Amino acid sequence: MKQMQIKLLMVFIFFGSLMACTKDDKIDSVNIPGLGGETWEKGPLDFWLDSVFTKPFNIEVKYRFERYELTLDKTLVPVMENKVQPVMSTIQKTWIAPYIAEAGETFFKTYCQKQFVLVGSPQFNSNNTITLGTAEGGRKIVLFWLNDFTLTDKPFVKEMLHTIHHEFAHILHQTIMYPVEYKRISTGYTGSWNDYTLAEALERGFITQYARSAPDEDFVEMISTMLVEGKDGYEAIIADAPDDAQAKFRQKEEIVVRYFMENYNIDFYRLQTRVQDAIDNL
Repeated sequence: MKQMQIKLLMVFIFFGSLMACTKDDKIDSVNIPGLGGETWEKGPLDFWLDSVFTKPFNIEVKYRFERYELTLDKTLVPVMENKVQPVMSTIQKTWIAPYIAEAGETFFKTYCQKQFVLVGSPQFNSNNTITLGTAEGGRKIVLFWLNDFTLTDKPFVKEMLHTIHHEFAHILHQTIMYPVEYKRISTGYTGSWNDYTLAEALERGFITQYARSAPDEDFVEMISTMLVEGKDGYEAIIADAPDDAQAKFRQKEEIVVRYFMENYNIDFYRLQTRVQDAIDNL
């Protein structure tokens, strides 16, 4: 009896479905953002990005919000369109131009990231830190917190540029590894780097708190800090460190300068001057 009732119920459901959905019924189509349903035409901003980044360097710049490009468990907002050109123009002047002037277009085209993804908000993390940028496989950089970008806020601009130079330095050392002796200069690498102050990092010979997280991060933090802060800014930072820590910074500096010359034929101090001049002239 139970089986018969189930069969009768299935028959009613089947015929009910036939009656409910005839060939005359129409289902409205809905374009779901992020699934390919939306369309747009290129505007002046897109043509500018193509001419400055895509055509000369094969770099794609994504500023329209595409959720699959980002971490799915974070709440993020799109970048405002009026921020895109100021941000990317700044990157062109203070990252692309100095490297090309010092190392040539072939070098830059060979090693540069091939995609930028721009996000308006910062990415907040569970350990009370904020992510300002990420890199994936040396091919893609995601930049966050760009809705607060303004050229008159020099510390903010330098923080963004620090992220760019940091991630590009990762590509360089992942291509040609830096000397192993660098890893032995400072001790005290830790995953909980954010629990310590900058003063505590400097005491151990780390240029930033994040440099304590791992030797690779230490190496690229040295590079990005020296480039973005310039010679005077870098000297001012290490002047706050104890004498024994300053000796560690000089060792690291020597390795960075030697690494760039021996592996990429780049005069690091000259590159440092170019980057600093570009920042000052924004």
